[in-house]
Amino acid sequence: MKRIPYNHSQRDYVENQLHRASAGIRGEGKMVKKFREFSIEESHLPMWDLNMKIRDWIVQIDGLLLTDRCAIVMDSKNVSGEIHYDTATEEYYKKAVPGGEILHLDNPVFQLKKHIDFMEKWFRLHDINLPVKGLIVFTANNCVFRAKPSGALICKTYQMNDYLYRILRDSPQVAVSHPIQEIGKLIAANQVPYKIPPLSDLYRIDVRDVKTGVYCAGCGTHRMQRIKKSWICAECGSKDASADRLAVQEYFSLIGNELTNKKFREFSGVHNSAAVWRILAKYDLEVTGERKSRIYKMKK
Repeated sequence: MKRIPYNHSQRDYVENQLHRASAGIRGEGKMVKKFREFSIEESHLPMWDLNMKIRDWIVQIDGLLLTDRCAIVMDSKNVSGEIHYDTATEEYYKKAVPGGEILHLDNPVFQLKKHIDFMEKWFRLHDINLPVKGLIVFTANNCVFRAKPSGALICKTYQMNDYLYRILRDSPQVAVSHPIQEIGKLIAANQVPYKIPPLSDLYRIDVRDVKTGVYCAGCGTHRMQRIKKSWICAECGSKDASADRLAVQEYFSLIGNELTNKKFREFSGVHNSAAVWRILAKYDLEVTGERKSRIYKMKK
């Protein structure tokens, strides 16, 4: 957002993606905070923000509660306004205000079912005998349900723990093939890194439209200049010895997976190749090639 023009054709879409991502993170945080009030005497283990895969099938699960009775997938939805459900079409939509504009949403029941199916298959592949249940948690304070489907349990944040208790109460004790803590360790050991392409590719933004320069946290411009071993902003005079760290991160996040001395000079505005070599040498990057043709990558 800081590196594309205000009139860029993709700006509205990027703003929307930023809003959705931020809302999702806030929603997951509310769910985790509410779970601190959850308490049962039986053995249990909550796990959050899981990234798992079976061959090419990759899922992201907001929360997973492991117990001796079942595993409960918890999907959070930070959606505000009036939430409507059409039983004929199985479609979800919301209205920001009564009588307001209609915004169609992905049906969360299908996502929950996908996550339940995934965990059931994952458990089978690892010879784990544990039923899988699910719960959808709407975390926005100003969310109002006008209709809910019968195909899944759906609640608000303040109701979440009571719904979890209900699921466990209705789930018979099973002969669990593995201790809960052991299952948790196995899941943790099988996490996969969340991979996305550089954002210029993801959002189809020409890299020539991306503003260059090193960002100044003091005034929000990209006018930090390398002076000796520090950075000083030509706009406001702020000093930041580690300003290049964000610039390196931004290059890999926004522009490309491979970085060279020349590419970083063009991106940062630093013209001295020796200074750039010293900057890049500070970071724990994967390095191939000789000095002049050296290529830097983020380590896996």
